Amino acid sequence: MALHFAHAAALDGYRVLCVDFDPQATLSHSMGLSDVAEEYTVWGIMARDLIRETERMNAAGRGAESGAALPERKLPPSVTGMGLDDLRVTDFIKPTSWPTIDLVPSCANAAFVEFASAQYRHLNPEWSFFAAVDRYLDHLPADAYDIVIFDCPPAIGYQSMNAVFAADVLYIPSGPGYWEYDSTTSFIGQLAEALEDLGRFRGAVPAGTEPEKHFSEIRFLLTRFEPNNDLHRAMQQAFHKVFGPHVAEHPIEMTRAVEQSGRFLSSVYEIDYRNMTRETWRRARASFDRAYDEFRATLVAAWDKLED
Repeated sequence: MALHFAHAAALDGYRVLCVDFDPQATLSHSMGLSDVAEEYTVWGIMARDLIRETERMNAAGRGAESGAALPERKLPPSVTGMGLDDLRVTDFIKPTSWPTIDLVPSCANAAFVEFASAQYRHLNPEWSFFAAVDRYLDHLPADAYDIVIFDCPPAIGYQSMNAVFAADVLYIPSGPGYWEYDSTTSFIGQLAEALEDLGRFRGAVPAGTEPEKHFSEIRFLLTRFEPNNDLHRAMQQAFHKVFGPHVAEHPIEMTRAVEQSGRFLSSVYEIDYRNMTRETWRRARASFDRAYDEFRATLVAAWDKLED
């Protein structure tokens, strides 16, 4: 969905930045980036943020109003000696084959980020790890991109929490089966608990970055949906019963074009329709177009709220 919405937005004239949080790096591979060093991934952004936030805290401690210098937080050379602090904001952003889409990529080697982040938190327990990517994006020029799209692993972790904290709109795709429904509702419960736990960082984060999180909109989007499947229709009703108006009106229909899209790591906006019947391609394209139009309307409404 991140890939398709990015392509649709680019075709619609928007400048898009994608951030790949998933160590599987499917989005990065789909965007043509397969040879990426881990220091240029979200892990690099988080490690760089740890270094800079620790330096900021130490500087604030030395300048305490009470006149008593607070104890200095020290990081080992294994962290400070990686050279990440010297990287510029733009060093993490890579161009793609689409001229109006850039990407902060991921790679398989970045799979250790969850373990590394846990170690980093131990090195500086006051480090607000969940806000690292949010702080990074704040340093981009305000007019650099119109839309930033995150692709996350389907689990609550250090990377996912960074995406959630940085996001203004939460778009959650889900299959139309019972197990996907159960997984999605469990995810929301875990996410709510995780966000509540962040309250203990209230005194540790910089002014103006309080850890309470509010989204301008939350939407659940059904994917691989078969309109003539009784189970799929029943699960669609279940989603509406639980999440009400937060369920996207237009699901993504399951077609051969969608299967081809996943197989060849390309969106329906890229695949050659001659590999299938023209009608199959048109159905898939129309399904994604409807979903994107609703996605765009959701974002425009969210932009108005943010400006207010």
